[in-house]
Amino acid sequence: MRRVEDARTGTRARPGSPSRPAESPGPLLRPFPGLRYDPVVAGPLASLLAPPHTELDRSTRTALLASSRYVVTHLERPEYDAGPGRAVQRWLDEGALVQDEPSFYVVRQEQDGRVQHFLMGQLDVSAYDDRVHPHEGVFEQAVTARLERLETTGVDSEPVLVVDRHPWPLSWTDPASLGWRVEVAENDRCHVEVWQLDDPDVLTELTAASATHRFLIADGHHRHAAVLRAAQRDGTPHSLLVAVADDAIEPVDLRALHRVLPRAAAQEVLRRAPRRRDVVVKNAAGVALIVDALGFEQALVVCDGASVVVECPPATGTTVGSGAWVDTVVRGFGTGNSDVRYRPDAGAIWSTLGDRAGVFLPKPRVPALQELVHGGSSLGRKTTSFRPKPLAGTVLRLR
Repeated sequence: MRRVEDARTGTRARPGSPSRPAESPGPLLRPFPGLRYDPVVAGPLASLLAPPHTELDRSTRTALLASSRYVVTHLERPEYDAGPGRAVQRWLDEGALVQDEPSFYVVRQEQDGRVQHFLMGQLDVSAYDDRVHPHEGVFEQAVTARLERLETTGVDSEPVLVVDRHPWPLSWTDPASLGWRVEVAENDRCHVEVWQLDDPDVLTELTAASATHRFLIADGHHRHAAVLRAAQRDGTPHSLLVAVADDAIEPVDLRALHRVLPRAAAQEVLRRAPRRRDVVVKNAAGVALIVDALGFEQALVVCDGASVVVECPPATGTTVGSGAWVDTVVRGFGTGNSDVRYRPDAGAIWSTLGDRAGVFLPKPRVPALQELVHGGSSLGRKTTSFRPKPLAGTVLRLR
């Protein structure tokens, strides 16, 4: 594939759970032979990328699938592609995708006025490794479905987002000092650059450094859980494409996922709350002020014109926080998953409640969340929303 830049820019930096016998931990992150689009065959990269699949509504997904036979969304589920065999293998045979030598990649993503760099690599997933921490629960059916899709499609079409705060020896947020810029994509929504890091010294130093890190799974819990299940099933480590965000240098935006419920379910939450106090909320700004002041075991319930801060038990089974307790009450009341909507924007919920009720959760913070999960706890399912999320299709990985 023709490179966007024929020469390197700048000067590369050079190197300076379940029980198991103690041993030196190996690297968490490794280079991998990435798959990238060849624009001569597939078309401009900007026309082939897509938002994360969990953020696509039906109409947007349909439009993407119709826009190009090579748009990355075709690789997300087997049923999105009607051709024979695996789509990823056909695309390789047709030259729409090319495979690099083992590399790391840095994706610079500028969207909505915000710039974020992601280090793309192959995460080793093992049942014995306690350095990778999910922070939310998962739906078992979704894990089963995700594992089947990954094994059927044979490709990681988008990365799992992980967050990290430990220093790296090389500044991969300055990719021009480490490698080649190989892709640029720009449209009215975003600007994306892909940098390939293939220098042996750079690969060695980043790989070795990853052994001392701890990763927080930010987005992609079901994919991580699916690959972990495969590792447990086969008795050997499996691997997964991840995008690392350095929260110490470029802080991510972490929000709570609030609940929009039937009024009867919210009334049950109020009835079951150990303690409660009425508050005055007149507008969306008032909601935001109260939400910002909520403690970890509190929630704001807005229902039938009343606004109430409830105190929740500190733990619900193996999970902690107000979201887990609220969900247990709601499920126990008989409310189905399809009757609950999850939204990160508290102000938008306030203005559109209508005949439904809102349950607003406290704002989480990355350091506190990392401390919590490193101590062995987790939040309830669908409790947080991280931004920005890496786009699908910048770099892919064969499974």
